[in-house]
Amino acid sequence: MSFLILGTFEARHGDRVIPVTAPKQQAVLATLLLDAGNVVPLDRIVDHIWDGSPPTSWQTTLQAYVYRLRNLLAPMSGVGLHTRAPGYVLESGEEEIDLVVFREHVAAARALVRRDDPRAAADRLRRALARWRGNALAGIPGQWFQHEARFMESERVTAHEELLGIELALGNDQQVLPELAKLADAHPFRESLAAELLVALYRVGRQAEALQTYSAVRRRLRDELGVEPGRDLRAVHDAILRQVPPRQVISPRWRHPAQELVPFSHDGR
Repeated sequence: MSFLILGTFEARHGDRVIPVTAPKQQAVLATLLLDAGNVVPLDRIVDHIWDGSPPTSWQTTLQAYVYRLRNLLAPMSGVGLHTRAPGYVLESGEEEIDLVVFREHVAAARALVRRDDPRAAADRLRRALARWRGNALAGIPGQWFQHEARFMESERVTAHEELLGIELALGNDQQVLPELAKLADAHPFRESLAAELLVALYRVGRQAEALQTYSAVRRRLRDELGVEPGRDLRAVHDAILRQVPPRQVISPRWRHPAQELVPFSHDGR
């Protein structure tokens, strides 16, 4: 049995999709999955499903959702939905939830970087990102689920940024440049990504484009947020202007363990 929430919600048993299709029913199961193994109080479930404004018949309706879910999950070994005061608990192997597997891969990658094994770390991060099939919790309505989806998306982008930082530290500038440019374009206010993009462009001999990219990022930050680029992004820009040897220019503060792989030098030493 596997539960997939990093994309359109799916519950699978082998190759068979379990028909949890009603959005509110998916919301109940997703709420329990995100706290699998722990009792989730009724008031929290109700708040998540109905955005704090449940119908007068919420108790009967919720019981009906749980009853149907139990019937769907009953034939699946190792999975159980139980009533435990003050709510419900879903018991499932953590390896069966794609979000849990994603986070385990990311944690393992960071440990590998600390052990000075960046290539293995990059492989782990690729495996983590492969768990994503689209927007998290896609199709499940409700403000709380939208908030959770944004948080998960932030985790995904951070993991992707870590991966690209490691690849840059390994010298794979040309290979990751298209991927990095696409990610930076999708997150135009993320300065750490912009810094990585400047580094990659400079290292592959596209100095003018790197400087143009910095100018565009600076203009966007000033016009839309009223701020100047931060110290880290400015440091990369300054190193490019002074033509520090390309292999010695990296983003000055990787916001992940990859920062330990290569030191930053302002003067090229």
